[in-house]
Amino acid sequence: MFEKIRKWKWVLAAAFCVMLWAFLPRPFIEQYYSRGFFLLVRKLMDNTFGYLPFPAYYLFLGFLVLMVVNWILHFFREKPQPFKERIFTIFSFACAMLSFFFVLWGFNYSRVSVEDQLYLHTKPMSQEVLLEEIKSTSGQLYNIRTQIMDSAHSMPQIVFINNIEDNARAAIQETLKEFNFPYDARVRGRFVFEDMFLYWNVGGQYMPFVGEANVDDGVFPSKKPFYLAHEMAHSFGFTAESDCNFLAYVSCVESGKLPFQYSGELNYLLYLLAELKSRDAVLYDTITTDLPDIIRADLEEIRLHQEKHTYKTGVVGNVVNELYLSALGVEDGIKNYDKMILLVYEWKARKTVN
Repeated sequence: MFEKIRKWKWVLAAAFCVMLWAFLPRPFIEQYYSRGFFLLVRKLMDNTFGYLPFPAYYLFLGFLVLMVVNWILHFFREKPQPFKERIFTIFSFACAMLSFFFVLWGFNYSRVSVEDQLYLHTKPMSQEVLLEEIKSTSGQLYNIRTQIMDSAHSMPQIVFINNIEDNARAAIQETLKEFNFPYDARVRGRFVFEDMFLYWNVGGQYMPFVGEANVDDGVFPSKKPFYLAHEMAHSFGFTAESDCNFLAYVSCVESGKLPFQYSGELNYLLYLLAELKSRDAVLYDTITTDLPDIIRADLEEIRLHQEKHTYKTGVVGNVVNELYLSALGVEDGIKNYDKMILLVYEWKARKTVN
């Protein structure tokens, strides 16, 4: 009896975690996991992997490679396990990883959304409102851009990456404090090798097994502060992409630092323009033509950069990301990123009234 339990322990653990994730009430998860146990996990990660002088993500990948190599070499042993036992071993390992995923971070997928906790009553954005928001955001972006560098020349990368990790951490912590979320943590934000993520059409990733926010070094410089703040939001236990986009935007625009403010408004504008393009491609061409010359030059530079860092394998990344988000209860999948514009607009409107 006990031998069978020992053999099936990780399968049972994974099944138990999935049941808790699926059936525990969101307020319970929010209070006892997201604002409770997860904070202990956060401290553990910050005080172990957080002190490494290189991305801990590489250690995790190395661990997976060693496991795969070990399984492959096993086939060349004189008396390997029977095929069914080998398959069960792999399945058991996958269940162990799933169990650790939920314990270390995954239960946050059942926490109360930022939208509900901040009472941001979002609603579909009309065409008129969308156009007005594009106009005001591009104007704000122009003002910030001219303060950083009043010419159409490319802005030096150092403007955006100088002390970026500390600045991003301070910005996201201040935002969480403002919204009454736990914020006392020393989360790490690292940059991995260029195109390591972009090869799969992913700009950044939070790795629960090492508690680290990672951004691809191939991301365009002016987008990096927003991307890093987004991944750091994941580090603090927020899972919905729209929530992390929203928190990253607020963190950037309220940081008091021009490069971060530019990055926040830039990424917001890009989401607004993408929404317009999906509705009316002709109107999109007209609106982008009417943008300030200096902003159009920046957007063109970003477009050319993205062409160099876009790969056919990105389709695979999109499919995997869609399946991953859908499996964890994010109903609109990768479209969830786009909901950020509704959250930002509602927050700005409420801020104006107050």
